Amino acid sequence: MRKIGIRAKFFLELGAILAVCLIGISVINSQLLEKVYIWNVERSLRAIAQQTEQNVDEYFLLLSEFEREQGVSIDLYDDHDNYLYEGSGYFVSGNKLNIISRKENKDGSYFNVVCPEGSTTQYILYGKTFENGYHIEITAQKDPIQENASIATKVTTSITVLTLVLALIFIFDYSRRFTRPLIQMNEVMENIANLDFSTRTDIVRKDEIGTLADNINKVSDSLDSALTELREKNSKLLEDIERERRIEKMRQEFVSSASHELKTPIAIIRGYAEGLKMNADIDDPAVSEYCDIIMRESDKMNELVLNMLEQSLYSSGAKMPEEEYFNVAQYVDEFVKSATPIFEDKGVNVQYDVAECEVFADKKQMTTVLSNIVLNACSHARDEKIIKIYAEKIHNCVKINVFNTGSGISEGDAENIFTSFYRADKAHSRKEGRFGLGLSIVKSIIDNHGCECGFENKENGVEFWFTMKLAPQNTETEG
Repeated sequence: MRKIGIRAKFFLELGAILAVCLIGISVINSQLLEKVYIWNVERSLRAIAQQTEQNVDEYFLLLSEFEREQGVSIDLYDDHDNYLYEGSGYFVSGNKLNIISRKENKDGSYFNVVCPEGSTTQYILYGKTFENGYHIEITAQKDPIQENASIATKVTTSITVLTLVLALIFIFDYSRRFTRPLIQMNEVMENIANLDFSTRTDIVRKDEIGTLADNINKVSDSLDSALTELREKNSKLLEDIERERRIEKMRQEFVSSASHELKTPIAIIRGYAEGLKMNADIDDPAVSEYCDIIMRESDKMNELVLNMLEQSLYSSGAKMPEEEYFNVAQYVDEFVKSATPIFEDKGVNVQYDVAECEVFADKKQMTTVLSNIVLNACSHARDEKIIKIYAEKIHNCVKINVFNTGSGISEGDAENIFTSFYRADKAHSRKEGRFGLGLSIVKSIIDNHGCECGFENKENGVEFWFTMKLAPQNTETEG
């Protein structure tokens, strides 16, 4: 459906209001003109009657003159019904009068509309009895009144129609001049909405519309300037992002290449250390001790290289998840049983309670996630050295929680806890030979799965968590 423009609306609304007003005036005039005319005649007749009552003798000539001017007939009687003044008369003597309407006033006067029997002509009859007993009756033919009212109605109607036509022409011209700047400003605003700032308003007026036009131009200039600046900053940002992407790619390639290249020399160093220990002089304990140190540090270096290589693969997306369906309870149980020797060695008490449910993820990668989080918990467990593993369903995911007793993570460490090579307790980490890659690998794997991970400080420890997508048949229950 086509929208009606503001100019057409303005014209139609003003025209409709004017037409209703003029037609209303015309209708009211046609309905009331006759009544007003009759009322005015009644008032005039009443005034003449009052003046006549004051001095009958002096008003005989006035009555005759009033008859001629107004086209009425006046009859004046004494208290014995004798004529004091006999008018020209409208009625045929002896004719019976039919009263069509009757109106009596408080002062005893009456105002009736009558019609002689056998006639269709109606008359207006006003009568009043004076205090001295005299009685006056004034008669006027109603047809001339109706005719005059009809003529007046026709004239009024003609004037109304002419006024309406002229007013519509004026309204059309006014609406065109009034709405032209609004239409222009609307077109400019539409262009601004489409990020086209080339058009401007050329409206010069010293009123609110002129002020609005100026403000639209100012807004257009401001938006144009802001958009230009934004485009420049966006272009620079894209360049920075591209540069960072290239740097990150070079970093990952370097780490991957370095990791591959370092594996062989580390293995050679360890092999020579083992051979040297086997062939060393058993009477010299220092040689054997030095060989043990070389082999131990070689193992640490090899672990670092493997972790760096693994982190590089996950963060670069080169090792994407191979998702499958598996049972969460079985997945946690298998891990805890396989890591029991580590728990016993570190002296931690691992407690777990995971309900049966299926998830859709890369089981091998998620085992790495759980292993890194639990081993991190083992390293930081204090006091009772308790680790709790439990799961809960949240919407379409299962949330695996790993809690360990001990101190919480500070605000300064919280921002970088999942950053590569970041270690909150540097001295303790160095002592245990940890390099700060475990949680970074966790973050990369979880991101590749499109899931979430995080941690929360508890009253007596820290709780790390990560999510996995539930299999479709398990998404109905929420935790």
